[in-house]
Amino acid sequence: MRKILSLMLLLCFPVLLFGSVDPYSLSVGTVILDAGHGGHDPGTSYAWIFAGGTVYERDLTLDITKRVGALLAVSHPELQLVYTRSDDTYLSLGERSEIAYTTELLNQTSALFVSIHVNSAQSSEASGFEVLTKLQNKRVKLMDDSTPLTNLSMLAGFSSVNLNRMLNHRNLIIASIFAETLSETLITTRNRGVKERDLYVLNASRVPAVLVEVGFLTNEEDARNLVSPQWRQRVAQAIALAIERCL
Repeated sequence: MRKILSLMLLLCFPVLLFGSVDPYSLSVGTVILDAGHGGHDPGTSYAWIFAGGTVYERDLTLDITKRVGALLAVSHPELQLVYTRSDDTYLSLGERSEIAYTTELLNQTSALFVSIHVNSAQSSEASGFEVLTKLQNKRVKLMDDSTPLTNLSMLAGFSSVNLNRMLNHRNLIIASIFAETLSETLITTRNRGVKERDLYVLNASRVPAVLVEVGFLTNEEDARNLVSPQWRQRVAQAIALAIERCL
């Protein structure tokens, strides 16, 4: 908890460069919720087969994402909630990212992109959740002709180098908050920590972003948890709380 409080204090002091406010330090007004996979893309190639049937990653991620959105809609009705998908529809990584970077932000606010996934591994011993963030040394495009004018006005005072640096800084703060919050809330679940990954959806979303792997379908205990609506609600509550702590 002490670590989270210190991180929250950092968020209260925006970085000032050339008289402009770090756009990623602004209060979050928009949350983009991304349920991984969908449609003809079931997600991880491993499907959990149990007495009640077969479950795929695409269905679990959509269910958890909807639960997160429902919780936030009640606790923070002022938020602009955007879903990349709200049903069993296939979207390419490019389409998901485009939704994030073309959404017009509320006046003088930032955005947060949260992608929800289920993991798998060759070893059935692998278990727990992990939080993924973009590579720190990966410089990404943050402005072009498709950037809404409202968003552009907050970014235009900075060079690409500075924007990438500030985005990286914000990403690390957000990822740390997510990892610690999920660890506090899902106390029986292994915390696999924060990991940098060169993932398209994290790079191309152009806003502060995390990808949360909530558990492993290849692990017996994790899979049994994942097929439980009660456990998925606990995961959704943990993710919603992490988002609240990033606002």
